[in-house]
Amino acid sequence: MKRIISIVILLITFSQVWLYSQELKANVSVNMDQIPFDSRQYVTSLKYDLENYINNQKFTDIEWDGPRIPVEISIYLTGSNRTYFSAQLIIISKRTIRGTNDEGQSIAMKFLDKNWSFEYQSGAMLSYNPTRFNEFTSLIDFYMLMVIANDLDTYGELEGSKYYDRAKQIIQMAASQNKSGYSINYQPGELTRYSIVSEFSDPRFEPFRKAIFSYYVDGLDMMAENSGQAKQNIVQAIEAMADFKKNKLTSASNFILLFFDAKAGEIAQIFKGDSDNKVWSALLYLDPTNTMLYQDAMKRR
Repeated sequence: MKRIISIVILLITFSQVWLYSQELKANVSVNMDQIPFDSRQYVTSLKYDLENYINNQKFTDIEWDGPRIPVEISIYLTGSNRTYFSAQLIIISKRTIRGTNDEGQSIAMKFLDKNWSFEYQSGAMLSYNPTRFNEFTSLIDFYMLMVIANDLDTYGELEGSKYYDRAKQIIQMAASQNKSGYSINYQPGELTRYSIVSEFSDPRFEPFRKAIFSYYVDGLDMMAENSGQAKQNIVQAIEAMADFKKNKLTSASNFILLFFDAKAGEIAQIFKGDSDNKVWSALLYLDPTNTMLYQDAMKRR
C-alpha cells in the first residue's frame, strides 16, 4: 500500500512539474473572412498547430514554478496566394494578481503587428530555433519572449532583461538578412518591431521598468489586503513614471504608449471618482491619448 501511495505522489509531482514547465498558455483565433475559400484549406489547422507549438515549448532556461502566462493571439488573414499569406497579429498577455483567484487577471501588454507575411500549410511541424529565421515562427518567438520578459519584470525588478535581449537578437538576425518588417532603422516615435524591443531592453528605461514592478507588486498585489496603501503605492509608481518621462526622455516613447494602452482602463477604474487625487495630472502628462477616459473617471462616469 505504501508503495502505491508513493507512486501516486510521484505521478502527481511529475504532473505538476510538467504543468508548470512551460511558460505560456496560449489561446489562438484565426479569422479567414478576407481570404478566398480555396486558400482556407491551407490554414485549417493553423489555430491548433500554433497553440500546440506555444503551449508545449519552453522559451526560457529557467524553472517556471508558477502558473502559465495567459496569452490571447488573434490572427487576421488579410490576403493570400495559395500557401502564402499576409496577416495582422494581435497579442494580449495577462498577469495573475496575487490575493485573487485565477479570474483575477490584469492585462499586461497588447501588441498589434499589421504587416506579417508567411508561408503556411496545415499540419506544419513547427520547431523552436531562435538562431534561424523562419517567416512564421520567428515573429511568434519574438512576441512570446517579449511577453515572458514583461511578465518577469512584474515579479522582480528587471528580471526580464535576459529575454528582452533574446527578443532583440531575433530582430537583429532578421534585419541582417534584410527580411521585410525587421529593419533596425526607424524615426523617433515610429512603432516598429525593433523600436519596441530597443526601448524595452535599453538600460535608460530601467527606472520605468522598476516603476512597473512597483505598480504590480506594491500596488495590484496588495489591493486585496490593504487597498488604501496599494492605491498610494500605485500613485507613487505613476509619479515615478512621469518623472522619468520629464527628466530622461526627449522624444515620444513606444514603451510608455504600449504600457498605458494596456493599463489605462484599469487605472481609471482604480481611481474612479477620486477627483482630488494628484495621480490625474501625472496620467494626463504620461498618456494624453486617453485624456477623455481619465476625465470621465475623475467625474465618476
